[in-house]
Amino acid sequence: MDADLKRGPAPTAEKIGVTAVLLSPSRVYGALAARGTLHRLLWGLSAAVVLHGLMTGMLVPGGGRAVLATVSAANALGMALLSSLLGLVALKMVGARRSGLAVVAPCVAYGFGVTLLVSWIPGAFWFTEPWKWGVIGTGFRELGRVSGRRAFAAVGLILVALVALFKGIFMLQGV
Repeated sequence: MDADLKRGPAPTAEKIGVTAVLLSPSRVYGALAARGTLHRLLWGLSAAVVLHGLMTGMLVPGGGRAVLATVSAANALGMALLSSLLGLVALKMVGARRSGLAVVAPCVAYGFGVTLLVSWIPGAFWFTEPWKWGVIGTGFRELGRVSGRRAFAAVGLILVALVALFKGIFMLQGV
């Protein structure tokens, strides 16, 4: 009883809000494991991507707002999809008991969806990026049923793969 008063009641699969994901992601993933709600997560991620694009476009002084908003939204969605694919591979590499799309998609959707709502603010990158990967790692631990070290290793593998990919792209461009 005292735990519910201090931390609030555990979120249910029907009622999972942004605040719950920010304050206690492990409890959210525990509630999510009880019932699959993948379509809701993907709609939530899509809404966050659109809002992120609109807010980023509003930051541009003068013209070019639509272009920046479109590029920003496409970038956010593309990075979420790329991170999901890399997450599938990373969970297999660390030996997760469960490593399918039903594990990776909710983790990435929550991680990206929550942080995209704030990351359009200039300078927020330094706060939102570590939090995003922390939320994704917590999801890997809870839904993928891996230890904290293996979840950390999976997130590390994703980050190394992303850095290597973009470094390779920049090298091809001669930058």
